[in-house]
Order: sequence, then structure tokens, then C-alpha cells
Amino acid sequence: MDFSAVTSGSWGQYIPAELTIKTESAELETDMSGVYDDMDLKRPYSLMKEFNQKTQAELLELIAAKAREGDRMANIASGEKNVFGAIAHERYMRSGQKELNVGLVPHQGVIIDFRIHPPEINFEVRGGLPK
Repeated sequence: MDFSAVTSGSWGQYIPAELTIKTESAELETDMSGVYDDMDLKRPYSLMKEFNQKTQAELLELIAAKAREGDRMANIASGEKNVFGAIAHERYMRSGQKELNVGLVPHQGVIIDFRIHPPEINFEVRGGLPK
């Protein structure tokens, strides 16, 4: 038994208990590899690289097309009639509406792992009367 509380000047006074609670955030991990393998899909990083390369190629092609259109408009000697209408029609045919229907359902789902940590509760009685 600790008699320091009895001999101190605070003997008989109320000292509140101390309560400390520590919590950790829950952890969530997902594994999509089964879905990617099941549907023959590319991983996000490789898909992003492919899209970047495709976008750069399309951008260069659009710049080249604009340059060709400018050359056609500037070449008055060719005698082409309705150059602007023909260019507008070609642009529409190049970038007109496209329809894409995708219907895929994987056989395997996403693997989700939750980890919930219980809180640490510490209750310390700080003062008390001797028995």
C-alpha cells in the first residue's frame, strides 16, 4: 500500500481519476487483381501509360490535319470550290459521334480487408482514502 497519499498535505481531498483513451484509425485494403485477371483488363498504371501515348499520337495527328487544312485554304490557285464546307464535313466525319457499349461482369469480386483496432482505455485512480 502506498502511504504517500496519507502523509501528503492533500490527504482527504478529492482527486479526480484520469481517463485516457487512444484510438487508431481503421485500415482498409482492396485487391482488384482477381477482377483484372478475370476480365483481361490492364492494370491502372499501364492503362494510363497507354492512354497518354494514344492522346499524344492523336494530338500530333490533329496538328498535322490543321496544317493541311490551312494549306488547302491558302492555295487559291487549286481552284477547289467550297473549301470551307469540305473541311467542315471532313472534321465532322473524323470526330463525329461514336457509340460504345460495354457489358462486363467479373466472376470474381474485389477482395476487401478491414482491420479495426480496439481502443486502448487506461483508467488511473489518482487519490483515495486508506482502508
